[in-house]
Amino acid sequence: MSAVSPMTRLCEQAEEKLNQTTRQLGRLRQRCQQAQAQLSQLRQYQQEYQQQLVSRAAGAGIPVAQLVNYQGFIQSLTGVAQRYGDHVAACEQAVEQALGDWRDDRRRLNALTTLSSRAEEAAREKERRQQQKLMDEFASQRFARKRT
Repeated sequence: MSAVSPMTRLCEQAEEKLNQTTRQLGRLRQRCQQAQAQLSQLRQYQQEYQQQLVSRAAGAGIPVAQLVNYQGFIQSLTGVAQRYGDHVAACEQAVEQALGDWRDDRRRLNALTTLSSRAEEAAREKERRQQQKLMDEFASQRFARKRT
């Protein structure tokens, strides 16, 4: 069993880190999409409630107590929607941060992979030169033996 080179180990660690970052980014994106969908549903519900109030008030009229209740409920929905909008914005910011982390990890892995490839190529070239040197020495000795 051959020993794993330090560069190979670094590449493996960078790849695992990239995989972890990718999974985290996926989870954050999914949560963000869910939060956006929930916010959309909340705003749609708020809009429907407002339309319902307008149509009731325009129709047969609405008692003052019921009007106050509608307005209070709509205001509370508005507050909830605003707070949830802040939550969605925080989710989007977390996704952007995770995306930046993912890009950094990908760049690091690419850089390490490039360095590893260059090191392997340099080792192969060194080996090739050593082989050529041995072949040249062998040929030289063979030629010298033929001359004698």
